[in-house]
Amino acid sequence: MTAQQGSVRVRQHDQTVTLQIEGQATMQHSPAVRQFADQCLTGGTTALSVDLRRCTHMDSTFLGTLLFLKRLVERREDGRFTLISPSPRCRQLLQQMALEKILPVVDEEEPAPSVWRELPSGPEDKAAFKRNVVQAHQELGRLKGPAGETFRELADQLAQELAAEKPEQQDKN
Repeated sequence: MTAQQGSVRVRQHDQTVTLQIEGQATMQHSPAVRQFADQCLTGGTTALSVDLRRCTHMDSTFLGTLLFLKRLVERREDGRFTLISPSPRCRQLLQQMALEKILPVVDEEEPAPSVWRELPSGPEDKAAFKRNVVQAHQELGRLKGPAGETFRELADQLAQELAAEKPEQQDKN
């Protein structure tokens, strides 16, 4: 997968997991990122970082996924969630959404080359993918202010559409 489309690489060190985003971070990456983070946290990970220095764009589903991950990590008494060195475009987006006040950011030098592995992306199950999109927008809907209001309305609409799908349609997906 090319960096323009976006890729997610991961590395684990002790109880810390770092996800590195290169290129665009989209709804296609969100289910795999959520599942991987959940597995890591269940396995004892206490710190989750998302390195955004090479990220060129984040869509709303991915932004909602970051909020979900922060909440998931902070459920742990010793949990820490951080964004590392967001690119100028990502910083601008975080500021526009007032997320820089919610998602902790640390600026770090580029780490020495280390062993990363590619995290596969893309939905395996269309119904689960759709639920993930709804949940990500519900996270954004929890924001205070006009952005939260807009995303609440969108999340409600998406949830209604998902609920209206016939179970047999979901099974075919």
